[in-house]
Amino acid sequence: MILNRIDLGTACTVRNSGETGILKKIYFYPTKYEIEFSDGNIRHYSSKDLEFEGIEQPEAKLQAPPVPKNGVGESWTAWNPFTGESVVKHHFSTTKDIMWQMITSLNMYNVWFYGIQRALPVLDIDRYVHKYSFTHLNLEPGSFFKIRPRTIAPYFKCRIITVEKEKEFGFTFRTSPLVSEYVQFTIEETELGVWVTCRRTSKGLFSFLTQFNWPAKSQILQKLDIIVPKVDFTKEDEQTDSSADSANQFGGFASRQDYIDYAINMGMENNMDFVNAIPEKPIRGMAKAGIVKAKRSGITPPKPDKPAGGASPASGGGIDALSSENLVAYLVNKGLDGDMDTVNAHKDKVIRGKAKSMIVKIKRGTFERPPMPQIPEASSGNTDAGETEDQLIERLIAKGLEGDMDEINALDNRALRGKIKSAIVKAKRAGK
Repeated sequence: MILNRIDLGTACTVRNSGETGILKKIYFYPTKYEIEFSDGNIRHYSSKDLEFEGIEQPEAKLQAPPVPKNGVGESWTAWNPFTGESVVKHHFSTTKDIMWQMITSLNMYNVWFYGIQRALPVLDIDRYVHKYSFTHLNLEPGSFFKIRPRTIAPYFKCRIITVEKEKEFGFTFRTSPLVSEYVQFTIEETELGVWVTCRRTSKGLFSFLTQFNWPAKSQILQKLDIIVPKVDFTKEDEQTDSSADSANQFGGFASRQDYIDYAINMGMENNMDFVNAIPEKPIRGMAKAGIVKAKRSGITPPKPDKPAGGASPASGGGIDALSSENLVAYLVNKGLDGDMDTVNAHKDKVIRGKAKSMIVKIKRGTFERPPMPQIPEASSGNTDAGETEDQLIERLIAKGLEGDMDEINALDNRALRGKIKSAIVKAKRAGK
């Protein structure tokens, strides 16, 4: 209920004091409530100050997107006497494996890591070619590499401290003989990529020097994002969905024509439940037209085999087995009963829009409420494995004559159930 449409006389409670009173008047722009208390006192409050009896007031919550704009996350730096710390977070649309390779490729640090002009391994190897190649550097705690800063300073040694594959990588780092930092990268996987956190800590008398050039240091992960190979996770989801949809596109049949031919044959066998349960309106219409044509000409198309498992749209049950018109009627009834979550959660935009439009018209009184359609139950299969329809009919007729009607009543195929019951009645009449 809208809070400025509350009925006068509604009991309410003041949140701060716990006093109870009765709503006497409502003032607008801004909305204020005149509350009369048991002692005759009258005071005015806003909606944030009151709790109304029988009315829920959910708190508004900011729903932040799972991935921030351009992937830029948290970024801050702080310095206390003799201690400095900074954190930069960034979201990458890539995999953990790719991200780990990029972070541990020390030869590429001069491209994106601020302050590094060149990085070289520290190796005790005689061959000159191998001496300056990172391929021979063991990526493990205790290994050394050296970097040359973008100044006139010489090379400084850095030591790898932490290596946890695809999770954490840390090393000591310095661009000045006065102060040393510990740089730590952590990787956290998400549904749409990975979060990378770069935490830098320093201690000592000159730790304040690490706070210089913070604007450039805070953008190192943004520069890294430019060269990291991207992976489109949404495209993979769409491909998965499309492959699942294509399997059920024609009711499990190989082609659309097979689906139509099978429906025509089912209609000619007086099983119109199968035809009416086809969710695709064009296919359903073509099947009905084919049934009329077959009855007039006497020519029925060959009946294709059922898809593997004998599954068919009519045996799926649930609201998915409803036709478009019945599905709209179902959603309209749900919405009018106050269950708008079911309407809003429906995936088909067209049907959802039709249902909402009809709900508005019914509430205005310009349209009548449609009847609630019956939702078919999911079937467990029409026939047993290896049993033909004729054999099933003969067996169930025999059971029906013995008085056992449970299996007959449990049949999902109405036409078949009707045939069996009719045969039982005829057999009983003939036996008299």
